Amino acid sequence: MAKKHPQWALKHKKKGTELRLINGRYYLYEITSKWNPEKKRSQKITLGLLGKITKEEGFVESEKHKLKSQTFIPENIHLKEYGISALIKEEFSNYIELLQKHFPKHWKFIIALSYSRFAFQSPLKNAQYHFSKSYLSEVYKNVGLSSASISKKLKEIGIKRKDILNFFKEFKIENDNILFDGTDMFSNSKNMSYPQKSKTKKGTFDNIINLMFIFSTKTKTPLYYRIMSGKTKDISSFKLCVDEANIDDAIIIADKGFYSESNIEKLDKEGLQYIVPLRRNSSLINYNSDKTNNLKEYDGYFLYEKKIIWYSENQVNGKRIITYRNDNLRAEEINDYLRRCKTLPEKYNEQTFFEKQYGFGTISFITNLSNNFTQEDIYLNYKSRNQIESMIDVFKNILNADKSYMQDEDALEGWMFVNFIAMHWYYKLILKLKEKKLNSKFSPKDIILFLKDVKKIQINRKWLNLEITKKNLELFHNLNLHIT
Repeated sequence: MAKKHPQWALKHKKKGTELRLINGRYYLYEITSKWNPEKKRSQKITLGLLGKITKEEGFVESEKHKLKSQTFIPENIHLKEYGISALIKEEFSNYIELLQKHFPKHWKFIIALSYSRFAFQSPLKNAQYHFSKSYLSEVYKNVGLSSASISKKLKEIGIKRKDILNFFKEFKIENDNILFDGTDMFSNSKNMSYPQKSKTKKGTFDNIINLMFIFSTKTKTPLYYRIMSGKTKDISSFKLCVDEANIDDAIIIADKGFYSESNIEKLDKEGLQYIVPLRRNSSLINYNSDKTNNLKEYDGYFLYEKKIIWYSENQVNGKRIITYRNDNLRAEEINDYLRRCKTLPEKYNEQTFFEKQYGFGTISFITNLSNNFTQEDIYLNYKSRNQIESMIDVFKNILNADKSYMQDEDALEGWMFVNFIAMHWYYKLILKLKEKKLNSKFSPKDIILFLKDVKKIQINRKWLNLEITKKNLELFHNLNLHIT
């Protein structure tokens, strides 16, 4: 007959457990049963010791089971992008301060929307989704990125053109050579006056909005934008932009094909400084130095990107006409033209080659800049035009901002401002890469991609950093990006 267990021990026995008396002490085990097909009956299986039972202490849980029962079962797990969020908070903190200063009501909204454009080139309809997946959304709560909120807030920002201009003035520095250029944006909106049927930069005709940009050659950043009608291509718009931006030392760097006597007269009338390239067959150019091929006939030379650039200058109607010659480029163009004479004789021939020969490898400008600007200064200023062309490329191809679906002019103004902030951030990464001499290996898009891989995880209401690959961590360290 089985010994009856005392009541003080039995009261701790529950379903799925078994009392066992071992060497005069009571122990409680966890048990279950499993069908044994061979014995054709259920068979008891012991799962493990739960603890001991004494009359004085009652049930005492075993240390092993205590550890097992305390195994961490995470709840409320959330994963969010952290790398870009930290970049904005730490590296672009001056933008946060300036936005707080000039847009005290909307600064969080501008940061949130700029984040979605910078990191994901997000259309407005996806901005709320992308921002909600960022750690930045934990820092800036209740931003309001619903479709209705975005439209309303963009309009409220757009009507404050003066505040936008004051924001850009924060980035001006003394003795900076400012460059102008423009581009176009496609828009089929019938609710705005900006879109007009006009010739695009690609030579086609479409409904476009014209955009004017100002770029700083010293800080290598965009300083200003202005939205204009698709029909507005008049030189007077340059003057209006200079006045609105309150810039005294702007230099208009025109593209090839801009030159005409009437355009030069208009620029002079508006009191604007300019560097305008001339076609190689222009009668204003003096090729005497090239015809004699006597280097003594040139006024001098300088080194540009490890290449010798010769120059000669003459004056026509009080304007400086400067011709530059690059012998490396000259040799390439001569070889290319003569090859075409053999492969495409219907278009190229030796007679035309001899007529053009003195212009090969040259570029000439007409400018009203004073003699305080050396010939090298003028050449470098023109070459810096590549910077603003790169900026426009970022605007169009990186941020995908060359199309607008806005139906309101004030909202479009606000939208452009947000994209300009994102473009500033992009240029900050460009400068970082150049400063650390890593721009040949990585692009800003690469860095953005790597940063998006940096995550934070929330477990039971506590945010923890997820691991970063050693390779990316080393890259961030080399770029002096503090994001961990």
